[in-house]
Amino acid sequence: MGSGPKKQDYEPTAAERANASVAKARADRFRQVYAPLLREMRDQSMTDDVETTLRGRANADTMQALTAQPSYDRTQSTTATGDLAQAYQGQLGVANQSALDIQNRMKTNVLGTAQGQQADSSQGLAHAARIQSSQALERARGKQEVRSARLGAAAQLGSALIFQGADNMDQGGSFFRPPKKNEGGGP
Repeated sequence: MGSGPKKQDYEPTAAERANASVAKARADRFRQVYAPLLREMRDQSMTDDVETTLRGRANADTMQALTAQPSYDRTQSTTATGDLAQAYQGQLGVANQSALDIQNRMKTNVLGTAQGQQADSSQGLAHAARIQSSQALERARGKQEVRSARLGAAAQLGSALIFQGADNMDQGGSFFRPPKKNEGGGP
C-alpha cells in the first residue's frame, strides 16, 4: 500500500499565490472604498422619497398640458373637469408605479454591486426624468382640442353671419334679407 499524498502536493504554486494576493488586495480595497458607499446607497434606497418627486412631476405635467391656455369654453364644459381629473389620476398611477420600480431597482442594484454586478441606477433616474403621458392625459388633451376647434368654428360662423347681416342692412335690406335689386335699370 502506498502512502497518502504528501504536503508539498497541496502547496500552492507561485501563480496561485500571486492570484490569491491580487484577489485579497481587491477585496480589501472594495471593503475600504466601496462598502461604505454601498451602505449609503442601501440606506438611500430605503429612505428616498422618489414617489413624492414623481407625483409632483406628474401633477405639473398634467396641469401644464391641460390648463396652459385657459378659455371660457373650458370653464363652461361639464366634461372638462372630469377629463382633467381622469388624466391627473392616470398620471399619478404612472408616477406611483415608476417610483416603486425605481426603489426596487435601487435596492437590487446595491445587492448586485455587492456581488460584483454592474448597477443600473442611472437607467432608473433616466426613467424618472421621462415619465410618459398616460392615455387619460392624451385623451383629455384630444377632447380639449376638439372642443376648442368646435368653439372656433362656431365663432367664425357667427361672425360671418353678423358681417353679412350688417352688410345687408347697409345696402337697404333687412338683417336676414339682402336688398332687392332692380333688374329693369330703373328705380
